[in-house]
Amino acid sequence: MAFPARSALVLQGGGALGAYELGAARALYGHDNFAPDVVAGVSIGAITAVLLARPAPGLKPLQALEAFWKKVTVPGLLLPPALRQYASLLGNPHFFVPRLDYLSWPTWTYLYDTAPLRATLEELVDLTALADREAAPGLLVSATNLDEGQIKYFYSRKDGLTLDHIVASGSLPPSFPMTVIDGKSYWDGGLFDNTPLGAVLDRLDNASDVERTIYVVNLFPNKAPIPRNLQEVEARLTNLQFANKTAQDLKLLHRINKVARLLQALQGLPEGNPLENDPAYQDLRNEGYVYLPHIVSIDPPDAADPFGYGDFSPEAIAMRADQGYTSTMKALAAVG
Repeated sequence: MAFPARSALVLQGGGALGAYELGAARALYGHDNFAPDVVAGVSIGAITAVLLARPAPGLKPLQALEAFWKKVTVPGLLLPPALRQYASLLGNPHFFVPRLDYLSWPTWTYLYDTAPLRATLEELVDLTALADREAAPGLLVSATNLDEGQIKYFYSRKDGLTLDHIVASGSLPPSFPMTVIDGKSYWDGGLFDNTPLGAVLDRLDNASDVERTIYVVNLFPNKAPIPRNLQEVEARLTNLQFANKTAQDLKLLHRINKVARLLQALQGLPEGNPLENDPAYQDLRNEGYVYLPHIVSIDPPDAADPFGYGDFSPEAIAMRADQGYTSTMKALAAVG
C-alpha cells in the first residue's frame, strides 16, 4: 500500500482503552512506508503519539509503544480472576501509584501520583528529539487550561515539547494531579476535545494539489445500543463524553470544499476569471480554502464498559490490541 505524502495520525484518549491504539499501530507501522507528517494525541493518545513520534534511541516507534504496554500491564495475580480488571485501583507501578499522605486528605485534589509514568517515558522517549522543533514528524498534544477553561494545543514545530506537555494531556481529574506549565495549570485535554482533528487540519499542507489523508483512531464509538440498566447508562455517558464530536465540523468542511472548487473553477476559466479584481473574491481567495482531506476512521466494535479505561489486565490489553489491529486492517483494505 502506498501511503500519501501528506498524512496525519490522530489518537483519542481513554486510559487503558489505549491498547486499541497499540493494535492500530501494529497494523499501520507494519508497513515500512507509513510515516505520517503529524502525529497528534490526547491523554493516553498523547502517550501513544510521543512513543511513536519520538522513540528512544535504538527503538523503532512500534517497539517503544510495545514496551510501554508491557510495562503498564497489571496482572493482578493475587486477586480472583473476576476482580483482576480492578487491580489497577491499587496502583500501576509503571504508570501511577496511590498517594500515601493520608493526613492531608482534606486538601487533596487528586488520588494517584504519576511520577512512575514520567520515569517510564524517560526510558522510552528521546527527550532531546522531543524538545527539537525541527524533529520529524510533527507532534501535537493538547491539554485543558484550568484558568481559562479552554483547550490548549502544544505543537512541536512551535513550542518545543517536554514530558510536562505529555503528562498534562493525560492529567485526568480526580485521578491524576494537574500539571503546571509556564505558570499555568492543565488538566486532561480530553475533557474539552478528545479528537484534535481540527488542530491537525490547520497544520497539514494546504496546497490544493496535494493529497492529504488523516487516520483517526477512535476509542469511543459514537453509536451504541440504548442502555437497559444503570451500568449501561454509565457506560453510555462515558462514551458520549469522550466520543468523536467532529461530525459537524466535517459537514462544515464539506461546505468549504464547495467554495474551494468554485475558486478553482473560476481560476481555470479559458477566458480568464471575471471576478479576479472583485474584493469579495479576493477575500475568499486569501482565506486559502483547500479540499477536505480523506478521513480514515478506525472505530472499536463495541462501546467501552464503565471501568474499561482502568482495566490494565493482560486479557483486556490483548483483546483491545487485537481489536485495534483487526479494525485498522479493515479500514486500510476499504481505502485500497
